Amino acid sequence: MAGNCREDFYFYNVVCLDDFLATPKVIKQVKVSIDKIRQLRTSKGWPQDQLARISGLSVRTVQRVESEGVASFNTAMSLAATFEVNVSELQQAPELEVSDKHRRHFGLYIGLVIMSLSLVNQPLHLPNDPYSAYMSFMSYFIVGFSFFIMIPSLILAFKHKQFIALLLAVIGTPLSTFLVIGVLYFVLGLSMPKWELFVLGVGGVYLLIMSVKEFIKSK
Repeated sequence: MAGNCREDFYFYNVVCLDDFLATPKVIKQVKVSIDKIRQLRTSKGWPQDQLARISGLSVRTVQRVESEGVASFNTAMSLAATFEVNVSELQQAPELEVSDKHRRHFGLYIGLVIMSLSLVNQPLHLPNDPYSAYMSFMSYFIVGFSFFIMIPSLILAFKHKQFIALLLAVIGTPLSTFLVIGVLYFVLGLSMPKWELFVLGVGGVYLLIMSVKEFIKSK
């Protein structure tokens, strides 16, 4: 595009020279936060085509705004009206705050860690041995308690259809827990590491990180 472009915090002021009249034309484009718009859209459960239909914009316009972070003033006004926010809020990155809804996901990870530790320390049940029976009871009690801790997170995940994040957490958290236990045993000199289990543990950490990202992305 011919002309000079001056950028300030809120607007791109793009000056173009008309080929015939050499008359400057000023087009104001609002800088918006890609993450903020995506967050507002996904919080309502809208795909891009539905947002386009509700806001009166084209799907291509919505896609361009979410990919480039720039919109015309009219487009920004339409999006702000659709989301029932001010235009200035579209220019702000979403705050990294921990709401009550997000705290519930902590229960999922904590419950999975407790359950994993309980299963690792599952005692050998011996017949006619009161102590063995007591330890088995305590182990199953801890598993039940950990499941109770996870119930709010599970309900929330199913409510928001966060199945991928849930699956990644269920697989990644136990593997990560086993990795930490293995590293501690190695540091304390109690056992030598098995590299195939170490690789599985590292994979578990990766899945755990991906689950957190999925939960954040699908808020």
